[in-house]
Amino acid sequence: MILLYVLVVACLIAFAVSESPGQPRIINGKDAELGQFPYQAMLKIATPRGNALCGGSLLSDEWVLTAGHCVENASSFEVTLGAVDFKDQGNDERVVMNSTEYTRHEQYQAGSATNDIALIRLPQKVQLSDRIQPVKLPSGHDDYNRRQAIVSGWGKENDWGGAADKLQYTQLTVIRNTECKLFYGMSTIKPTTLCCKGDTQQSTCNGDSGGPLVLKDDKTLIGVVSFGHVIGCQKMLPVAFGRVTEFADWIREKTGIPAQEGDS
Repeated sequence: MILLYVLVVACLIAFAVSESPGQPRIINGKDAELGQFPYQAMLKIATPRGNALCGGSLLSDEWVLTAGHCVENASSFEVTLGAVDFKDQGNDERVVMNSTEYTRHEQYQAGSATNDIALIRLPQKVQLSDRIQPVKLPSGHDDYNRRQAIVSGWGKENDWGGAADKLQYTQLTVIRNTECKLFYGMSTIKPTTLCCKGDTQQSTCNGDSGGPLVLKDDKTLIGVVSFGHVIGCQKMLPVAFGRVTEFADWIREKTGIPAQEGDS
């Protein structure tokens, strides 16, 4: 399809978190249990246009990974860890911190969502627990073609809803970039992009941006939610992620997180 149909960075970022959360969630998602995704972060972002919602992945006791477009014009981030409920119901052990320090990839390009990745530094080290744990970073350059992966977030279930009451997750299948280019064009899908499709209508949507895509079998982080198709989230079209293997060295350089033996 021609590039005119492409960019949807706005389609997966943030909508105002002042909207009342209702039934909407990740397309065809399931409710997550406490501790099921201990690396999941919720980001409420203060911008000149109001508050916005994104996801993130805890990388260590002081760093969270998210999408580059999630930090656009941001003045501060309310980072919530260890939660599944969108609002605090008093039944989890969530940790909430406010941060103003972030680093976006130096070659980030908003128009094409190139290098759509950023890091947020927590103001203090978070205490790790069964419900708050760093995600595993990958190494090497596996294309993960046809591998099963899990994406999670508090984004919308449909193109008209609000944030989810509970953290949602769904399973997607990694596809080759050559297939993804048929939908988004040659100039948009780059080696730093990873694409996935659901078997039916499974997908990400607004508010899921920056969130984690992990391998189903060993929970290695392979993608950061970036963009979908401009025609909507429910059209059974591929979703694009930042390919974490292409950014692992950059992440480790900026954070000081060492490579772990056995990373895959």
